[in-house]
Amino acid sequence: MENFSEVPLEKAYEMLSGAKAVLVCTKGKNYNVTPYGWFTTYDYEPVTKVLFSSDPTHQAALNIHKTSEFAICIPKDENDPIIMQTGSVSSPDADKFSQFGIKGEKASKIDVQVLPENSKGIIEFKLVKVIKESTVELFLGEAVAAYKAK
Repeated sequence: MENFSEVPLEKAYEMLSGAKAVLVCTKGKNYNVTPYGWFTTYDYEPVTKVLFSSDPTHQAALNIHKTSEFAICIPKDENDPIIMQTGSVSSPDADKFSQFGIKGEKASKIDVQVLPENSKGIIEFKLVKVIKESTVELFLGEAVAAYKAK
């Protein structure tokens, strides 16, 4: 990714500090982007690990169950309209990239489209585990690549 530099995986969690929302990128029938406001790191040695809470019926959750991978984009601007726009649609047929004019770019290690133009940091993850708790699922992922805007 042009204008991004690689971040050591044990330091990737630092990019999430202070973020109020993240954009989770997945792939199903189409590439997908979904905002999440509840996320946290749970480990960083030897690599960053993160968890986030999702309604199991949301398209991002369904996609992660199928592919076992996702990326987190940390928005440059917490008021970026993409956050609200991408949260307004959840359908296996939705193409949010086309619908909202989002420019995506192929992630480096997993098969998702990430949003470098809108992001100050991007972390790619492999799924570690899903924990069902009441009406939500907690998705735990381990970083496989991380990049910070220059």
